[in-house]
Amino acid sequence: MPKKLDEAKREQAKALIYLNPDISEPDLARELGIANSSAHYLKTGIIKEDPDAYEKMRESKKKEFVEEAWEVVQKALKLANKRFTKALEDENAIEDLIASIKDDDLTQAQKKSLVSRLTALQMTNIRDIAVAMGTIYDKGALAAGEPTVISERKDPTSDLIKEMDEKLESLKRMTGQLDQRSA
Repeated sequence: MPKKLDEAKREQAKALIYLNPDISEPDLARELGIANSSAHYLKTGIIKEDPDAYEKMRESKKKEFVEEAWEVVQKALKLANKRFTKALEDENAIEDLIASIKDDDLTQAQKKSLVSRLTALQMTNIRDIAVAMGTIYDKGALAAGEPTVISERKDPTSDLIKEMDEKLESLKRMTGQLDQRSA
């Protein structure tokens, strides 16, 4: 049995547990500067003292997380929407550049310059945004007790990304940049 902790440490532990109901015992021990076994008994005792207050705090923190997750998802949606809108607006410029690259009068250097301009028009990091948004959405939905699987969904996003990647690869082949990288 661990030695009795002073009341200040006990109150500090209670505050830490209520601020982070899922705090691990090793983390609690580290924060308080006590042994892991003492942290175990302390956490167990605090939870047993008022299990309803502890459960209310857990629910409150869970609700707070869900609200923050939805805010982040909304921001990611706005960012993705801006990126997709820009990609659609740039579609005509991309088509013009592709037509220019096919022109036999252009030198290899001019074609490479056009590919560079095209690369600047492509959507960057949209996959990272989509992955982060999906992960945060799933975590928020799980925390809120909502389903995280949609059995049937038509998503034009992947088609747009695939089309942009195919065009860029085609242009790199035309200019010889693809061959140089794979060699």
